[in-house]
Amino acid sequence: MSISSLVIDAATDEHGRQALASIAGDPRFTLGPSYGNRHAVVIDTPSVAEDTDAFAWLSDLPGVRLVTLVRAYLDDEALPAGAAANYL
Repeated sequence: MSISSLVIDAATDEHGRQALASIAGDPRFTLGPSYGNRHAVVIDTPSVAEDTDAFAWLSDLPGVRLVTLVRAYLDDEALPAGAAANYL
């Protein structure tokens, strides 16, 4: 299991609204509280690779101007053998 807490900066135009709708409709993401154009987001995936893919998708989403990682939880079982040293 891999869980990441993020803050995104969404555009204030139609692109930002569409980005938020796309995020809300994707089961990998949970939208949390927002303050202006900054929105809390949680990524919850079964593996580190899927978490990384979800982060990349979010970063490339039109209307998302910035993605800031707040905290990541990587379950030891989600890491490939021998990979734990790369995440310390």
